[in-house]
Order: sequence, then structure tokens, then C-alpha cells
Amino acid sequence: MAAPVPTVPSVKQSFIAAQITILAQPPVPSHAWRAANTASDHPIPPRALDDALSALAHAIQQHCRRVYPPQATRNVADQIASAYARDAERKVGAEGDVDGAVLKELDLSDDVVIEALPPSWPLDREINDYPMEAKRYVEAASRLTRLNEERKTLRQRVERLRRLKGSVDPFRTTDGAGVQENLITRNGPVEVELERMRFLLARVAGRMSELPATSPGSRIIELASMGGARKRAVDEFLADAHVFPS
Repeated sequence: MAAPVPTVPSVKQSFIAAQITILAQPPVPSHAWRAANTASDHPIPPRALDDALSALAHAIQQHCRRVYPPQATRNVADQIASAYARDAERKVGAEGDVDGAVLKELDLSDDVVIEALPPSWPLDREINDYPMEAKRYVEAASRLTRLNEERKTLRQRVERLRRLKGSVDPFRTTDGAGVQENLITRNGPVEVELERMRFLLARVAGRMSELPATSPGSRIIELASMGGARKRAVDEFLADAHVFPS
């Protein structure tokens, strides 16, 4: 699952939360201070120092929890985002409407918006005043356009694969193993069955050789008589009134 697109308030809130975490860290005396305390004529006892530092750390954490709760940081982040928005609106109002300007409410993940982006910054005066920023915009717009084309290609490939999967689904086996593999392979099912048939034919041939020898003509007559008897039995079954009453 794709990560959510960061917004201005979320970025500012993350920054404020990071700064609060730094402020809430317990104080730790430096090695130089500890060395100076040890060399002092009246050093602070280590146990008393540790107790004081622990109490100070607890007070700092309690202060951060009360003064910087998540609701307050979110409120500050919203205020910062509103200040940025008002400043942007003020600048746009001062400059007037500019054709092809990049507005702050544009959705830069939309194909239509990406294709409509100007290749360079539309205000020539700002290009001269901020050449590095203008260069960064050109690079970002070019990269965004290239990535959008790659995304279109991937979407077409996904759709093609989905159609192919839909065509292959009817051939899926009941056990979910997928399309049946080629059976005619080395040590495959067909080869195993052929090997069994070869042994079976050898056994049948051996048994046939043990039967008493008879002339070919007598065998044909015997087969013909068996076929005639079977035909008569079928005819009698079909003519039986108890089986097929008229």
C-alpha cells in the first residue's frame, strides 16, 4: 500500500514533534563539568546530583506534556500552513493572474495536471531573481512528466496482464495449481503410464503364449459366434415387453 502524500500541516507537525522530543531529553552534565565538580573544594555529592537531575528531567517531561500536547502541535502546524497560504495568495494577488501559473491547490498526482504544467517557471522576473529555484522547478517538472509517462506504461501493462489472466482463468485446475503443465516431459505422467503399459503388454504377451495353439480360422469363427450371441442378447433385451412396454 502506497504511503499517504504528506501535507504542509503534517510536515510541520512532524518537525515540531521532533523538536519537542529534543527538548524533553533529560539533562546530562558534560564531562568537563563533572571533572570541575570533582576538583572543586566543595563538590556536589554524586547521589545528590543524580537526584537533582532526575527531578529536573521529570519536571521537563511534565512541562512538555502539558505545554506541547498533540492537539497544540497540530494547531500550531495548521497556523503555519495558513500563514504560508495567505502569503502565497498575497503574492499571487500582487502579481496578478498569470497564464500557466502553478497554483497551490493543484493535485500533482493527476495526469491532466501534470501534462498541463509549464516546462519552465511562467514568471520571467522571478526566473531572473531566483535562478536556482527556477532551475529546480524545470528539473522537477521534467522528472514529474517522465514519471507520469512511466506510470501510464505500467498501467497499460497491468491492464494487459489482467486481460490475459481473465483469458487463462477458465483453464485453472480445481486444486488451484494453475494451467496444466505439459504432460509429455521426461519422467512426466505420460512417460510413467507408457512404461506401465509396456510391462502390461509384456505380461499379456507371455500369457497369450501359454494358451493352446489354434488355427486363425477357428479364432475368427469363435469371435464371430461371440459377436452374434451378443447381438441376439441385445435384440432380445430391446424386444422384451416388460422392459419397454408398448
